[in-house]
Amino acid sequence: MIRSAEILPALVCVFALMVPAAASSDLDHLQRFEGWKVLRVEFEGNRITKDHIIRRELRTAVGSAFELSELNADLQRLDNLDIFSSVRATARARDGELELTLLLRELPFAVPYISYDITDEDGLSLGPALKSVNMLGQDVFVAGYLLYGGRTLYLLDVSAPWVAGNHFSLDLDLSRVERDNQLDGFQEISYEITPRIGTYIKDHGRASLSMTYLRVEADRAGHTLSPSNRDHMVRLRGSLGYDTRDSWGNPHRGWQNEFEITKTGGAGLPGDGDFLTTQFDVRRFQPAGNDRTIVVGGLLSLQRANGGESGFPQYLDYRLGGSNSIRGYQVTDLGRTLRGRNQLLATFEFRGPLFPVREYELLNQSADLGLAWALFLDSGLAWDTKAQRSWQRVATGAGFGIRLLMPVVDMTRLDFATSEHGDWRVHFAVFSKFRAQRFRFR
Repeated sequence: MIRSAEILPALVCVFALMVPAAASSDLDHLQRFEGWKVLRVEFEGNRITKDHIIRRELRTAVGSAFELSELNADLQRLDNLDIFSSVRATARARDGELELTLLLRELPFAVPYISYDITDEDGLSLGPALKSVNMLGQDVFVAGYLLYGGRTLYLLDVSAPWVAGNHFSLDLDLSRVERDNQLDGFQEISYEITPRIGTYIKDHGRASLSMTYLRVEADRAGHTLSPSNRDHMVRLRGSLGYDTRDSWGNPHRGWQNEFEITKTGGAGLPGDGDFLTTQFDVRRFQPAGNDRTIVVGGLLSLQRANGGESGFPQYLDYRLGGSNSIRGYQVTDLGRTLRGRNQLLATFEFRGPLFPVREYELLNQSADLGLAWALFLDSGLAWDTKAQRSWQRVATGAGFGIRLLMPVVDMTRLDFATSEHGDWRVHFAVFSKFRAQRFRFR
C-alpha cells in the first residue's frame, strides 16, 4: 500500500506543469439582463458534442424570461456531464431582447493512457487503457482496461446516461478478475456481467434495475457453495435514490441517498446461492464557509441467507479495514477478525481546497483539475450474529489526506491515518471513500 503512494507525486508534477487556461468568470455581469426575453441561445466550442445533448440540459428557453439562477443551474448540469473542462456564458442585447451564448471547452474525445487500480488487499495494478467520455458526441462513456500486478483485471464499461424519457439510461459492465484472495485463502478467478437500466423521478429522484451474472472459481475445495469449486450466481437488483448535490464532481451542498435491494438465487432465479442483500447509503454535504465542506455519511449493509451458511458464499463477506472502510488499519489485519455478512460504516470528513478546481491546458488539450485537503474520522462494525453486534467490536480510525480532483474518476486519495492503537498507515486509493466502500474489492 505504501509503495503505491509513489504515484501521487508524479501526478502532482504533471499538474504543476500544466498551464492554467483563462479563468471562468462568474455570472454577475449578466445580472442586468434579469427578466429580459431570451431571443436566442447559441453554443460555441462543441466540436464533437451534438447540439441536442447540450440543449436537453437547459431550462433557459427561447421566448422565456431570463433568470440568472436558472442559467446557473443549467451550467451546473452541463458540468455534471463530465464531458466539458469548462462551461461559461456570455450575452448581448439586441432590440431589447437577449442573445445568450454558451462557451464550451470539451475534454479529449478519446484518450489512450496507462491506468492504475489500487486495493488494500491486492495492492497496485497497472496497464493500458482506452477511454472515451463522449463517444460520437452523444455523451456516451466507453472505457476498456487491461491491468496487471496485484491482480489481473480485464474490464469494459459502457454508459449511456440519457437515451430517452427523463434520463432513461443504459449501462453495461463486463469484467474478469484473477487474484490471490489472501483473506479467504484461495486463488480466485471471477467473471461479472451487469446490464443496467435507470431513470430519473422528476428532478432529484433516481431508480434503477439491473441483473448480474457472477461466476467465481477457486483453486481448492471448501471456498465455494458448489462442490465443483465454481459458483454461478444470478443477482437481480433494484434501487431508489435521492440526489440534490449542487455538483457531482466536487459537491459542496446537498444529499446523496440510496436504498438498494439485491436478490441472489432462489425465488426462481437460477444458479448457486440463496440470499438477500439490502443497503442503505446516506451522504450529506454541508457547507462550512465559502469553500469548505463537511461530509457525513453512513452505509448499512445487511445480508440474510435463506439456506443458512450453505446459501451464502464466504467471499462476499464484508471485511473491514483499509482505505475504503476504516482507515488506520490494514484490511489484511483487521479484516481477519472484524468481518461478517453485515456491516455498518460511518464517516466524517472536513474538506477544503489547496488549489481550487479550474481548467488547465497541456498539448492543446484541456481538463479541469484541483487539489484539496481533508480531515476524516471513520468508524465501523461487521457481524454475523446478534452477539457480535456490540460497541466493544467497533473500530475507529482518523487522519488527514490530499485529494487530486479530476474528471471522470472523481478523485485520487492519499491518506495518512492512525488506528485506536496509535499505529499509522498510508492509504492510496481512487474514487471518494463514500463511493469506494461499496465495491466488492477493497
